[in-house]
Amino acid sequence: MAQIGLKYLICSKLTETETDTSYAEGRIMAYAIKADMNIEVNEGVLRGDDRIIENVKEFKSGKLTLNGDHLDYETRALILGHTLTTIESGTNKKMTAKGADDGAFVGVGFYATSIKNNIRGFRAIWLTKVKFGVPSESMETRGEAINFQTPTIEGTILTDVLDVWKEEATFPTEAEAKTWLNTMASIGGTP
Repeated sequence: MAQIGLKYLICSKLTETETDTSYAEGRIMAYAIKADMNIEVNEGVLRGDDRIIENVKEFKSGKLTLNGDHLDYETRALILGHTLTTIESGTNKKMTAKGADDGAFVGVGFYATSIKNNIRGFRAIWLTKVKFGVPSESMETRGEAINFQTPTIEGTILTDVLDVWKEEATFPTEAEAKTWLNTMASIGGTP
């Protein structure tokens, strides 16, 4: 199935018990520009009678690289553990990043338009447990052309307490894909 586009980059704070998972504080992270997932597997090979008689490949972890237009302070506080305070007139916020900051595990979701046999659908992906690191940023002076600089953030994809690392579904409409992601992330309201 071919894919075009990327939309609706969201995250939600993960809480795990010994037997269940739940999500809260769901939010839109940014306007989605790019999402890359690279998955690593553990592999075991059993040899016998001069040949491979068993081969097992299992999910180990993954790397999620996201590029969006902007990560606001509230999103950074959630995923990176930074502190927010109000300054001046009570409307401006200051973010303080400390070396020992450690953000929450979050679920991350997004969707892309898929096309197969000239029929379009919307493939929604929910990664159940991701831990992010401080984003990379680049800035440059404005020259004869305007070049937008946007943050890139990397996270590690892990399995949750239920041994799940990804859930996905394909829907005939964009609204259904958004509604499903909102349910996964516990985001209220209409999509």
